[in-house]
Amino acid sequence: MPSAARFRVILNRLLTRAGFAADWYLIPIAATIGIFGGLVATGFDLLIETITTICYGHGEYPGLPMPPLMLYATLPAAGGLLVGLVRWFVFHLQQSHGIPMVIESLSRQGGRIPMKFGFAKAINASLTIGTGGSAGVEGPIIQIGAVVGSTVARFLRVSREQVHTLVGCGAAASMAGIFNAPIAGVMFVLEVLLRDFSVRTFIPIVVASVFGTAMAQALLGSNEAIFTMPLAMTQYEFSMPELLPYAGLGLLCGLLGVVIIGLVGSAGQAWARLKVPGYIRPAIGGALLGGLGLLFLQVWTHPVHGFNSPIFFANGYPVVEAMLNPQSYLPASTVLVPDGDDGQQIMSATMLVLLAALLFKLTGTWLTLGSGGAGGIFAPSLFMGACLGGAFGIGLQWLAIFPGVNPATYALAGMAGALAAVAHCPLTAFLLVFEITKNYKVILPVMLVAILATTCAQFFRRDSIYALWLRQRGVRMGTTADLTLLRRLRVADVELVAAVLVHADDPAARLVELAEEYATVDFAVCDEHDRYIGMVVGEDLRTTLVQREAIPLMIVGELMRTNLPTVLADETLDVVLDKFSRHDVASLALLDDQQQVRGLITRPRLMRSYHRLLSR
Repeated sequence: MPSAARFRVILNRLLTRAGFAADWYLIPIAATIGIFGGLVATGFDLLIETITTICYGHGEYPGLPMPPLMLYATLPAAGGLLVGLVRWFVFHLQQSHGIPMVIESLSRQGGRIPMKFGFAKAINASLTIGTGGSAGVEGPIIQIGAVVGSTVARFLRVSREQVHTLVGCGAAASMAGIFNAPIAGVMFVLEVLLRDFSVRTFIPIVVASVFGTAMAQALLGSNEAIFTMPLAMTQYEFSMPELLPYAGLGLLCGLLGVVIIGLVGSAGQAWARLKVPGYIRPAIGGALLGGLGLLFLQVWTHPVHGFNSPIFFANGYPVVEAMLNPQSYLPASTVLVPDGDDGQQIMSATMLVLLAALLFKLTGTWLTLGSGGAGGIFAPSLFMGACLGGAFGIGLQWLAIFPGVNPATYALAGMAGALAAVAHCPLTAFLLVFEITKNYKVILPVMLVAILATTCAQFFRRDSIYALWLRQRGVRMGTTADLTLLRRLRVADVELVAAVLVHADDPAARLVELAEEYATVDFAVCDEHDRYIGMVVGEDLRTTLVQREAIPLMIVGELMRTNLPTVLADETLDVVLDKFSRHDVASLALLDDQQQVRGLITRPRLMRSYHRLLSR
């Protein structure tokens, strides 16, 4: 036995003798994965920051032979070209999105994710975002963390079910580490990746998320939220009359999510029709993004004070932070502190600027992710949600119906609403927004907006953006956990096969005649009162046909199986599927209260009903 597997067995025995459950050895393993997850999250963030500094610096460009404006046109294209070359000629991979790839590996490959996927995603995402590509860090870091969990799981040779848990541990730890958001990291994995809220899964993932966050905090030497909240935001008090406008914002965020899913979700298919080599497409997308940046700068030179590049480039977090500052929505003459209070940036926020930024960000994300750039959809969703919320708040100020409206709070709620609508993850959305701002005062409106946005988005489009990307690859994600879906269906909901009845004393030759007449190989055997006593299944009949000379000498009772379970009309399909798994047969008999056969339920028809519900 390999040393890793021997270590796992010894650890399991020790914990079991100490009174722990049999699989509690996953907890120290989850802690280890959490430490590595926090480490890679910090390293990935540092890599992006380094490339961004090299490309754009912090102000002037004294040693560069070209004007700074030209950098905005050429750097995204150069980054896209590097991404294409690295993906195709170094790692020999096709374009893929991080989170859907993890879900697909859990569904089809048992959670096995080769390490080269992690290295490729780290390099390509840092090149994409560092050179200005409109994308976020969450998709890549979740995939990188999942690779860590998968590698540890393969090293220790744990069971398939535990592989899923450890992959989730890596994803949660990395996401928690890069966002400093341990609760949101746990919730995202349970809500989107695994869709499993059982205690045996929950505990290791929580442990990994805690250790991932602690490791990132130790390396960075701080425990700060991503976005610094001004004093005015921390003093905000939610009032009952604001329920109506926040509900309206939730519906608008839902519609925005539908647009984002439709455009960005199908961008890859649109770019695939472009007749150029795959490694060139990211460069073309980057060049077009750079052109958009120049266009934006011609109209709005410095809409965010102290931030020079086009505001929709990269993840846009400095711009989002500016939109969360109430000073950004004041007339320019009344802003006394140029850089905002508490060192936060401010923005010359008007409705036109915010709506234009939303449109440019949507187009830039379409160009970046569709052409093959590596990055996530979280950051663009947060950015666009903040733009929509801020513009909505300005509109409320114009109407003057609700006194004391603060557009910054609507920008904050819009972040959660857009993210929830795009990913269909309301719990993750409002928890993430809470943790990255550390602002509890707005939790109630944020929760309302997230829930309404998700409901609205699902009404118009059943698939989240991840489910859409998976459907394009032939993977059905569904809306809830598989076991939950099976528990919603009963045997009565499945179309049955008419049962062909025989008696135990019938000659076996009768089965051959009935098989030809009814095109079936499974028969229900009944007594003289037509009560069920057993079945003849196709495997036994085929075995008998090999020895045709013995058929005239046999009767049905000699081929009958009496140990097969039966089903009832009100049984749920998860119970029926468990019966199929314990007996290698294609059909089971459905009985009524008098033990008479009403039909046969078959594996194919059970799965057909399941997939029909999965596609709703």
